[in-house]
Amino acid sequence: MLKSLWAIGYVFILLIQLPTYAWTKEPPQIAAADKRSVEEKTKVHRLSSNKRAVYDAFAYVNRLPEKAEEGEAPEDVAGRIFGRLANQEGRVLIKLPAGMERKSYLGFKTFFRYEGKARVGNCAACHTLSEFTDLKSHVVTHDGSLVPTPSLRNLKKRKIDIRKVILEKIAASEHKRSGKADKIDSAYAAMNIDRSDVPELVAFLRLLNDVPDSEFRNLILNAELLDTSKDIEGD
Repeated sequence: MLKSLWAIGYVFILLIQLPTYAWTKEPPQIAAADKRSVEEKTKVHRLSSNKRAVYDAFAYVNRLPEKAEEGEAPEDVAGRIFGRLANQEGRVLIKLPAGMERKSYLGFKTFFRYEGKARVGNCAACHTLSEFTDLKSHVVTHDGSLVPTPSLRNLKKRKIDIRKVILEKIAASEHKRSGKADKIDSAYAAMNIDRSDVPELVAFLRLLNDVPDSEFRNLILNAELLDTSKDIEGD
């Protein structure tokens, strides 16, 4: 009887000394693997910023600048962007996440373009990365009043009429270039867009509305190549 009790006690001691995974039949490496984040499982790492819009997925998969370097001028940031685009377009490597198509891509280029004879939005002169605002105030109307540059992110939440605002910008640019509105910020003098550019710009600005983290990951994973083997700027 004593021997039986001793044997039972000995077995019990051995059991309680077993590692936890012996009870679950899962070694620690498997248990740890199950607790990995989605980013680790999919090999999609988090960005340094917390921005989660379709545009940010586009910038991520195409390795575009997320923000300006210290002391970098807006046109220099745009220059870096277009340098990257030229390289990627030439090799047909531009990737578009779901929700972005040729129209919004062209709107993106118009938005950042700061020189040329057509489709020059020069918008990033004031609406700078990564918040799409330079946090400054500018004169944008005839009356000469300074107006803070609003962020262009999440315009949907603020119920902004994007088309109306763009048309107002076009009118201000025309007045500035005509010499009838000296007080309007000089950035408007570089703008060269018309009503035909509005749909593309609207399509681009809609890409700046936030999406859930889970959807953002899928945007990155499911991005598809844009055919840039021919002139995509043409109609």
